[in-house]
Amino acid sequence: MKKYIYGILLTVGGLSALGFQPYSWIPVLCVTFSVLFGILNRCVTKKQFWMTGFCFGFGLGACSLFWVTNALMLDTHTFGWAIPLVPIGFGLLFGVFYGTATLLCYKAPSGWARLCAFAGALTVMEWVRGWIFTGFPWNTLGAVWTAFPPVLQSVAVGGVFGLTFISVFWFCSPVFLVQKRWVSFGALAVSFALVTGAGAIRLASAEKAVIWGVTVRLVQPNIPQTLKWDADSAEDNLMQHIRLSKSPGADKITHVIWSEAATPFILNQDEAARAMTISALHQEETLITGSLRRVDETHLSNSVLVMNDVGQIVSYYDKAHLVPFGEYVPFRNILPMEKLVPIASDFKAGSGPKTIRIPGAPPAGLLVCYEIIFPGRVVDSHYRPDWLINVTNDGWYGISAGPYQHLAAAQLRAAEEGLPVVRAAGSGISAVIDPYGRIVKSLPLGVKGVLDSAVPQKITPPFYTFYRNGLALLAAFVSWFLGLFCFRSQKEY
Repeated sequence: MKKYIYGILLTVGGLSALGFQPYSWIPVLCVTFSVLFGILNRCVTKKQFWMTGFCFGFGLGACSLFWVTNALMLDTHTFGWAIPLVPIGFGLLFGVFYGTATLLCYKAPSGWARLCAFAGALTVMEWVRGWIFTGFPWNTLGAVWTAFPPVLQSVAVGGVFGLTFISVFWFCSPVFLVQKRWVSFGALAVSFALVTGAGAIRLASAEKAVIWGVTVRLVQPNIPQTLKWDADSAEDNLMQHIRLSKSPGADKITHVIWSEAATPFILNQDEAARAMTISALHQEETLITGSLRRVDETHLSNSVLVMNDVGQIVSYYDKAHLVPFGEYVPFRNILPMEKLVPIASDFKAGSGPKTIRIPGAPPAGLLVCYEIIFPGRVVDSHYRPDWLINVTNDGWYGISAGPYQHLAAAQLRAAEEGLPVVRAAGSGISAVIDPYGRIVKSLPLGVKGVLDSAVPQKITPPFYTFYRNGLALLAAFVSWFLGLFCFRSQKEY
C-alpha cells in the first residue's frame, strides 16, 4: 500500500470530526467512512489492516478533541508544555482502538463479510474504550445522531453502542453504490428508512406531561474560568449567583439549580458562606448546587448539595467518576504533574450512582460533569430516579465544540434511560432535555442568564434499561463472527 494512502486516512479521519456536535454534518461521514472501508477492502497484510484503522482513528481523535487544549491555555505557565500533547494523546487513543478494530477484520473476505466484521469489531472496541483505564466513551460514533431525533430514538433499544453498530453499515454503504451493488446498497437504505420511520412514529406519540408542582431555575452566571477559583473574586462570584437566582420570576420557582463547584466555598463547613447562599431562596424553595464538600481532615469531594431555605443540607452526592489530571493525578508518585483544578490534594471519589431525595420533587439521580457520558452507568440500579440532574462547568473549554459534545452525551443518556435530564452549566449550555433526548429549553453557550422551566415526566423504562449494552455487544460479536467464519464466499449483489 502506498504511503500517501495513510495521509488520506489521516485527513478523512480528521474530517470525520465534522459529523459531531456542534457541526453535525452527518453526510460527511458517508464520504469519510466509505473511503476508510474502500481502503480496508484492499488491505492484505496485518500491518495494512492495523495502519488503516490507526491513521483514520488518529485523525478523528486529534481533531474532534482538539478543544481540550483550551483548558491548558488558561495557565500556559504551568501547562503550556502539554498543549501539543493533547491532540497527539487523543489521536493515539482513538488510533489504537480503531486500529485494533480493523486488525480484527484481517481474516474476513472483502465486501459484505469485511463490513460485518468491521462493524462488530469497532462497536466492541468503542465499548472497551468506554471502560478501560476508568473509561472515556466521548464521541462514540452513534453520538452524531443527537441532531436527528428520529434516528436517536433507536438508543432506547440498543443504546449508543447499538446505534454505533448500525451507523457503521450506513456510513460505509456508498461503497456498494459506487460498485453498483444495488441490492446491498438498497438493503442498507431500507434499514435506515425503517429506523427513521420507527423513531418518527415514537416521537409522534411522545408523552408531553410534566412533573406536577416543580419549576426549576437553572442559573448560568458565565463567570470566566480565570476568576472562578480566584480568592479575591469568590464573594462576588457567589453574589452573582444570588442575584440571578432572585431575578424577576423567582417567585414562581420551586427549585434553583447552580452548576458544578458554583462557588469555591466549602459549604458543608462554612456557615457564613452557607448563610449567604440561602439568601438566594424564597420561602420553601430548594437549592441544588455543585460545591466542594469536606469529607475528612485531608480530603475534599466534588459534590452536589441539596439545601432547604433555612440552610440545612438535606442530602448530597459525591462525584464518583473523577477526571484524570483534572481532579486527581494517576500514578502521582511517578508523574511529577499538577492537576488542572487548583486544589492542593486530589479529590476523593464517591461510591457511584445514587438516587437522592429532593424536597418538593420526585427523587433524582445526580451527576457531576462528565459522569453523564458513561452509557449504562448513570442510574442507581437499586432505586431508579424520576429525573437526572447534571451539574457541570464547561468554562474550561471556552467557546468550542466541547460543551456541545458534552450536551449531546446528556441527550443520549436521556433517550437511553427514558428520563428527563436537567443540566446546569456555569457558562453553558444549560438545558432541559425530555426523556426522548430532545432539548426542551436551553441557554446558549457563553451567555449570562437564567432558564426557568417545568420538568418533563419520565416515561416507561425503555428496552435498553433491562439489558443495557448487552444487546449491542451480542449483535456486534455475532456480526464479527459471521464476517470472519461464515461469509467465506462472496456473491455479488
